[in-house]
Amino acid sequence: MSKGIMFLSIMDFTDKGIQVVKFTPEYFVSQGWDVHYVVTRDNSRHGSYHYQDVINPPGVRVHRSAMPSHWLGERLRRHVFKNIYAKLRGYAAIVKLAWLAGRVLKEHHIDVMYGGGPHGALATKLVTLFHPGAKLRTVSRFYGVWDLYSSTLLDRRWVKLLLNLDIFLSLYLRSDLKIVTNDGTQGNKAVGAIRPSNLAALRFYVNGIDPYSLEPGRVDALRSSLTEPGDFCAVCLTRLVPLKRVDLCIEVSAAVIKKFGLPNYKLIVVGDGAERDRLTRLARELGIERNILFVGAVNNQDVKYYLEFPDVFLSTYAVSNVGNPLLEAIRAHKIIFTLNNGDTASWIRHRDNGFIYQDEAGLVDKMARDIVELARAPELRAKIKVNIQTTASEKLWTWNQRMDAEFVEINALLTD
Repeated sequence: MSKGIMFLSIMDFTDKGIQVVKFTPEYFVSQGWDVHYVVTRDNSRHGSYHYQDVINPPGVRVHRSAMPSHWLGERLRRHVFKNIYAKLRGYAAIVKLAWLAGRVLKEHHIDVMYGGGPHGALATKLVTLFHPGAKLRTVSRFYGVWDLYSSTLLDRRWVKLLLNLDIFLSLYLRSDLKIVTNDGTQGNKAVGAIRPSNLAALRFYVNGIDPYSLEPGRVDALRSSLTEPGDFCAVCLTRLVPLKRVDLCIEVSAAVIKKFGLPNYKLIVVGDGAERDRLTRLARELGIERNILFVGAVNNQDVKYYLEFPDVFLSTYAVSNVGNPLLEAIRAHKIIFTLNNGDTASWIRHRDNGFIYQDEAGLVDKMARDIVELARAPELRAKIKVNIQTTASEKLWTWNQRMDAEFVEINALLTD
């Protein structure tokens, strides 16, 4: 009999976002496991899937349902009410995931329950409580913890912690394995602060980034369609949501062009989301709309072409910048401009293999001034490129290496 694993998550498969959500069940299929994926998909206009196609990876039995919603909640405009509505939807999704998983358990042999994200982890706990005789091994999987550790726990912000009770509980409750993405948000420290005994089950992994090849002519064609000869080009790769702070990239661009005198500067924004209209207005208000190019969301396999020709890569996330976009930029040997938050400084060293800044007064001018200096200093560009290549060779995993490490740990649960 094949080993069986069931994933529970509110995160659906996508070709325009986080890759490991799809790679993980696909990897277990490749190892001969019977794989089920239970998901409540958020199709609302506030979610990340309404503009994306539905994907069903070969070999994965997908049990998909819509995330609970209400028409009145979808019309809310005030930020505080939208947040409350989102939390209520999330708790309803946990119950729905557990109910759907119970139906799968009745019909299929499952050895491992894999809770993806706080909602999936809590749903997994509900399933094990209501099916105590199933002898299930459990995995809680977290794709980062945002500012739970860096501001909520460290600063003892108890009201904010209460509002994020689902995340806190999912990290507190025991599971056979807790796998946390090392994305710079210091999830290992969050686990240790919330329940030190859970550290024994913790596995703390950086995402994989594969080497790539390019189709002849595609880079030149893309460059020609987006830029003019002689342009100095920057790119940012992100969902357009407030925490990604793309507005800061646009403000830096305005300073580069207008204050420090680099009119041939272009910023290419790859990604889509709820902030797009506001960011487009900001570029227009700053008088640089012709220099800011919004290309929308692109498939993951095409991202490499948008990274290949720009001169610099900008990442100004509010909590940590060690996500897949920054790792992809390192793999592409880009000159990176980023912020010193989370564990970002463990990857980027200022003016050595990139540029990294404190988020403080004068930040916009500092970044803009350095971009202009870099544009006029080929020797500095060459030095940083050599050093970022060294970082890539020393610190990056391929996806196979990354998934091998996780599979060994989960498979071992069934042999203990």
